[in-house]
Amino acid sequence: MKKSFLAAGFLVFTAVLMFAAANPQAATKLVPLDLSKVSDSFPVIMQAPEGATAADDFGSVLVKKGDNFQVEVSSSPNDIESLKKEIKANTLNKFKAFVVETADVLLYESTVMGKSEFHFAANVKAGDVTYGAKDTRGPVYTKADVELMLKCFQSLTAKK
Repeated sequence: MKKSFLAAGFLVFTAVLMFAAANPQAATKLVPLDLSKVSDSFPVIMQAPEGATAADDFGSVLVKKGDNFQVEVSSSPNDIESLKKEIKANTLNKFKAFVVETADVLLYESTVMGKSEFHFAANVKAGDVTYGAKDTRGPVYTKADVELMLKCFQSLTAKK
């Protein structure tokens, strides 16, 4: 009886570890990050991975944790239609497909030198202001990386 209980516990533990490895978002603890501490232009709070930092980035706020979570938040919205055209016309970072394409969100796959990567641009209204965000260009992000960044940006709320 004791051995079967231990075996069952081990199987459950192994299943949880496998799920977390396959779903990095599920294993990421999100905590509130106050962007107003960086600038008065950002009286908002955003959920971000525990340990993420926020810093001034030439008038925007860069929310970062490691190489795979880098969100540039702007105090003005993105022009989604113009970005769509720019993305499709880029000859270095070649557009492959939109994974999400709405009036406020672009999440897309592209290739650079034959290697697949993902990016996003989005707008969120928090209080009376519509903020824009994009991932920092340069690092290679997976779909899961970008989905987490987008999810966090979409959590943006006005500070009370």
